[in-house]
Amino acid sequence: MSAVPGGLSTDQQPPMTVPLRYFLVGFAFLLAGGGVGLAGLLDSAPGLAALAHVHLLLVGWVCLTIMGAMTQFVPVWSNVPLHSRRLANVTLALVTVGVAGLAWSFLAARPHWIHGFGGILLTGIWTFAYNLGRTLARVERFDATEAHFAFALGSFAVVGTLGFLLALDFTMPVFPAAGVTRPQVVGAHATLAVFGAVLATVFGALYQLATMFTQTELHGVDGHLARVEYTYPAGVVALATGRLLAVRWLALVGAALVVAGVVAFAVVLARKLAETQVERTPMLTRYAVVAVALVAWSVSTATAWVRDPLSRATLFGPEVGVHLLFVGVVGFVVAGSLYHVVPFVVWVHQYSDRLGFEPVPMIDDLYDDRLAAVDWTLLVVGALALVLSRAGVLPEVVAVVGGVLLLVGFVLFAANLLGVVWRHGRVRSGWLGGRPEDAD
Repeated sequence: MSAVPGGLSTDQQPPMTVPLRYFLVGFAFLLAGGGVGLAGLLDSAPGLAALAHVHLLLVGWVCLTIMGAMTQFVPVWSNVPLHSRRLANVTLALVTVGVAGLAWSFLAARPHWIHGFGGILLTGIWTFAYNLGRTLARVERFDATEAHFAFALGSFAVVGTLGFLLALDFTMPVFPAAGVTRPQVVGAHATLAVFGAVLATVFGALYQLATMFTQTELHGVDGHLARVEYTYPAGVVALATGRLLAVRWLALVGAALVVAGVVAFAVVLARKLAETQVERTPMLTRYAVVAVALVAWSVSTATAWVRDPLSRATLFGPEVGVHLLFVGVVGFVVAGSLYHVVPFVVWVHQYSDRLGFEPVPMIDDLYDDRLAAVDWTLLVVGALALVLSRAGVLPEVVAVVGGVLLLVGFVLFAANLLGVVWRHGRVRSGWLGGRPEDAD
């Protein structure tokens, strides 16, 4: 793979330290969330452990990673300057405090603290959405990536608002006056969070990354499949609204559009991976798992949603589908992307200006590929163990084994990328501490 992908405008990007801090904090939340999840499997987690687990992983790791990546690469992809670097730093501080405090409040079962930290988190999410929204507003015409990102930003803003209202509702009922119930709001909140904020970002990014890093283009049937996938945002809105208002037919229409969009995108992704013109990398091998998991999730979820799209038990699909979605899709796409993004950030900061003057490593030389192969194996086996045990194919005890393998795999994954920062980030001492240009 080339040292720096072609076709990107890197002169608009903020300092590389900005997204890297997001990623490093996200790694901490990943390990904390994995620990809480494993404690839950062993029935030894205190308080509202399930909520702490979900928010540590989904908001603390996945969403914080998305925020860092979008802050860095929207200016690069769209060739527009970031609206405010200072707001990017403020976002990180607010979201970090909000997620950490929220997780502690859940585990300690302190409802009054939940909406306090929830308010801090909401402010951070709104700050992020405003900053990136003002950045995208400078783009004259959206492509597929930018359109998905714009929808994701809107989802972030609504998700944060609904989440804060749910936090308030722990101590002061706020929904009866609006004519909705807490489970209905939870359904809309979760739907927009996972399918709007997270998956829409994933699809938008992969339209760029899957073609860029396989050195392929969309062609033939890809165009027809992409047009099917473009209905996905409308499906997410319909599904979330149907769940919020308890309107079954609307939720059913939304569910059909979401599943159709996911399948169409999975086929496009699989085609690009099959047509790849480059050798396999940790990024591409993890994207292959994503393509398979997307199809498996769609098949398992379609029947459950046709039966009852409003059920809390099938919020993200049947139980087996939940792990396919969160581990097989979200976990692997974030891990795969970071296997390029983190080394890329370090490489550009440390080595790009030396290119042509002295020997410099390639991006893929910065991490340990043997360790990457081990963590991929552990994550795949752990995910399969968890999915098959939840499907009833393997005994329940296998779920605990799968949870342990996943935790170890993610620890090795984080250690590999932290090693990149430690070994190569010290070439110029002090760069992680920030510089004056980090602010406006």
